[in-house]
Amino acid sequence: MKKIFLIILTSVSAEVWGQVGINTSNPSATLDIISKGNDLTTKALEINNSDGSELFKLQNNGYLGINTGTSLPTDLLHVKTEVKHENLPVLSSPYSPLAVDASGAAKVKPATIQYFYFKRSSSFGNFSLYNTNMYTNIPFPAGGDVQGNTTGFGFGTDVSGTVNSQSASNISYLTIPEPGVYLFEMYQTAFCTGLPTTSSNTGQIAINTIFATASNGSSVYSTNTIFRDYAVARRNGTGGIHVSSYAYANPQKLIIAYQSTAVNEKVALFVNYAGGDSYNTQTCQMNIPNGSDNYGYLIVTKL
Repeated sequence: MKKIFLIILTSVSAEVWGQVGINTSNPSATLDIISKGNDLTTKALEINNSDGSELFKLQNNGYLGINTGTSLPTDLLHVKTEVKHENLPVLSSPYSPLAVDASGAAKVKPATIQYFYFKRSSSFGNFSLYNTNMYTNIPFPAGGDVQGNTTGFGFGTDVSGTVNSQSASNISYLTIPEPGVYLFEMYQTAFCTGLPTTSSNTGQIAINTIFATASNGSSVYSTNTIFRDYAVARRNGTGGIHVSSYAYANPQKLIIAYQSTAVNEKVALFVNYAGGDSYNTQTCQMNIPNGSDNYGYLIVTKL
């Protein structure tokens, strides 16, 4: 019995030295495939498994899809489900060992902790505590008090601005250069000398420490978070308020995890009267606690 084989080649050419072209009569590689169409749905190459499901596809626009099924790849490399890497170091969450160098190559690179550390070497004040609509800025200027700044924070001052629609002047602020989540931790101590000018007989002053933000280029600040602490009066032997009643080191604290979503967002901190006894003269300030080597600090860590 004779067997007859019929081979039909359509748009396939092969040169004598081993180059094969599909949809081209002049292949430029060992295998040269030219797409038949030029729209996004045209596939230059498709590989299916034994069930007929698409495993691999190369679109006319250069997008490569792996295991995307019937869906078209939406980027230069589109992989559905996980990609496995072996022999890479494992770092604890939330740090990622995968980074890109200046040339764009993906490499293994341990993440470094980025932080800002400010240790105040002198007191700031004097300020009043009697009006809930008055905001006293907590300054964080550039200079020797900055112990470290790997976050790349910038420094600036708004000659005039508003805080919660209230006018304020000489607002010292920090700029966050890139979006991300940052942990702010501030500690300082307040005291007011002499008896309060007016008293509600509470024996304490409620003081707000305010974390406020403004967009890049704006001097309109709004409150994000408020921490409230109390300056407690010193007492005499009979329980009455001492003549230098608020000369204790009264802690004022702020701890906040803040998510910045815009480039060069501005952050400013303020002291604000919240209630209780009050001082309407410039008698209050932030002082140094006994035995401490600083007047307060601000530590910011990028998470």
